[in-house]
Formats: sequence, C-alpha cells, structure tokens
Amino acid sequence: MSLNSSAFSPDHVLPAQPAAHGIAKRLIVVMGVCGSGKTTIAEGLHNELGWPWLDADTLHDTNNIAKMRDGIPLTDLDRKGWLERCHAWLKSCADKNTGGILACSALKRAYRNRLCEQDLNVQFVYLHADEGTLHTRLNARSGHFMPASQLPSQLDTLEPPQPDEPAWSLLTLHQPAEIIAEIMGLLKAKKN
Repeated sequence: MSLNSSAFSPDHVLPAQPAAHGIAKRLIVVMGVCGSGKTTIAEGLHNELGWPWLDADTLHDTNNIAKMRDGIPLTDLDRKGWLERCHAWLKSCADKNTGGILACSALKRAYRNRLCEQDLNVQFVYLHADEGTLHTRLNARSGHFMPASQLPSQLDTLEPPQPDEPAWSLLTLHQPAEIIAEIMGLLKAKKN
C-alpha cells in the first residue's frame, strides 16, 4: 500500500463541519473486534457530528491485508506501522481541531496507548457483543478482507479497556441508531 502525506489528512475523508449538537470537537476511536459494528457506528457519528471519520482498515498495508485474507492472525509487529498511521491521522485531526472519528480495533491496551501518544486526548468507545452475534454479522457481510474465521484470534488478543482508561463500553445488540444516540448522549454529558 502506498501512502502519501494526504493519507493522514482528515480532509481527504470528508470535510469538517461546524460543531454540532453543542459537542466540543474531540478525537473518538470506535473500537472492538471484527463484527462489533465499528464502521457502522463511526460513520453514523460522522453523520450526526460532521467530523472527519476514517475506517482504520484502509490504513493496513498490502501484506497485512493478504495475511488477514488468508486467515493468518496479525502480530504486534504486523500492526506497528498500521498503528503509526492511525496515530498520524488522529494527530492530524487534533492539529487542525476538526474533531475526528476513527473506527479501529485497538484490541490491546498497548495499541490504545500508542494511539494516545503525544498527549492526544482520545475517547474510546468499546463496542462488544456475544460471539454468536459477531459470527452472524461476519458471515452476513460481503466485500471485506477479514474472514469470520479470524474472530477467535481477535477475541484471544482482545484486552477490554480497564476502568482507568478513557473508554465507554457499549453492548451492540440494539439497532445502530440507538447505539449512536447513546454515544451522542455520553458526548453531550462529557465536559472535556
């Protein structure tokens, strides 16, 4: 995958809009294993808030995509460059004060810490559901390089956010609109 500097600009995804709903612009990472609804919820938040958003899957290099497509779990080393690109996109949003919404698995605490480096104030939204629901969703989707067979390795790798991390935990068994409304309420209630 060839990335140029524009790949890190929030403007390349969708232009920033004025602050919506009285919510201060901030960085949000919608996280969880495959099938948890990250992309759907991140895009829905973008539609509500008008902030730039990005699916972190677009920042994987061709080697990572090939491994995942072949059912080979990624290692920490495989994810290193990807996490750097995710952090760079968030940093660009922070520097431009556009707000930003990143759909990113962020499975381990170390990955989340990497995304927050350089004092980025990131709010994580951890989406989760039971394994049966996740399998059903993965088997129903098309056009994605991540096969449903990768779910067990993601669940094995997952380190759910701990109470000392800036994360909200949401069970995603309801309709996306309800989950988005719940996140919007949490954002309105958050003062900084």
